[in-house]
Amino acid sequence: MKIILENKMEEYAWEIMMAAHYKWEKNHGDVLRDQMDWYFNDIYKEETQELIRKEVEKRLIGDYGSEGFDVIGVSKVMYVAKGLFNHKDNPHTAPENIEQFKQELAEEYQDIREEYEQQRKWATIRLEEELNSIYYTFFNAPEELTVLVNKG
Repeated sequence: MKIILENKMEEYAWEIMMAAHYKWEKNHGDVLRDQMDWYFNDIYKEETQELIRKEVEKRLIGDYGSEGFDVIGVSKVMYVAKGLFNHKDNPHTAPENIEQFKQELAEEYQDIREEYEQQRKWATIRLEEELNSIYYTFFNAPEELTVLVNKG
């Protein structure tokens, strides 16, 4: 996270805010972190969850690609039907092999869904940790932020 100080007044204010932060941290410890947890996890819970949900979906689309995400958005019946249609010239789809091929497609679909749901779960956990890191760094360790002074 970067903080850009645009002028001398902001640079001066940052120094005062850092001094106040150190004093607060020395006297009150985790009170500020608890306050941030309360805001993110209680007061703004729905907004935070929606933000995380959208970001998880965006990242999963990036990981799976739009074609992979299309698989996730269909039912097993549709996935099998699409597989049969796409492989109609394949020897596996000959009448004597059709049931076996349908079973393979259904199993493939189930595997993809399970992997996707696991990835969604882990991505959600990672994003929650990332969000916590952002506000913990901002409020509890501002000295770890990248502060840029715009000399412009």
